[in-house]
Amino acid sequence: QVLGQFQPGALGTMLAAQLKTDEGAQKKYAIKQVECIDQHEAKVALNEAMDLLKLHHSNICTYKELFVTWNDEVSSLFLCLVMQHSGQGDLSALIKEKRQKSEKIEDRVLQKFLGQMVDALLYIHKQNILHRNLKPSNILVIGEASFMLSDFSTETLVKDELRWKIRVEEGRYFKSWMAPETFGFSFTEKSDIWSLGCVLLDMMSC
Repeated sequence: QVLGQFQPGALGTMLAAQLKTDEGAQKKYAIKQVECIDQHEAKVALNEAMDLLKLHHSNICTYKELFVTWNDEVSSLFLCLVMQHSGQGDLSALIKEKRQKSEKIEDRVLQKFLGQMVDALLYIHKQNILHRNLKPSNILVIGEASFMLSDFSTETLVKDELRWKIRVEEGRYFKSWMAPETFGFSFTEKSDIWSLGCVLLDMMSC
């Protein structure tokens, strides 16, 4: 059951959904929908995303299911990535709140954040997986000093020129944590680390 829609991004739309089990429990998930140019792009992107199902780390959101679906309204294929949803907001909201109040984020929280994110990136990089879209809105806030990496991007989708053009033209918000080489469609482990450094700087300048 779809509950609503989050703020849409350049690389797709995020939906809030709920799964009702036979026992009556209600589990909440986020579903990332990415429009695909054709069946070939959808198939390649789906195969690339399959590695995300293997991720099991306390600071990385769990992916439950991946599938491709056809939307009659817009006559287009969509890759759907179903992931866990914390329901507690993301880092961009926390930064915005602190900045509006002119409050700093405590050093203890910054240290916890950096340790958890470095550990999470080391984990995915060892498995030859890159995040490619690391920014505050893709980091979930789970507790006062607990964070979770979310919303990974596949190589095929993130290198799509039309999406890239939209993403780059969306202004400072996206460009401020994109590594220079990514503007030339080059993504490496260092690109993720660059973005993490930019996010940390954003947190330290509230």
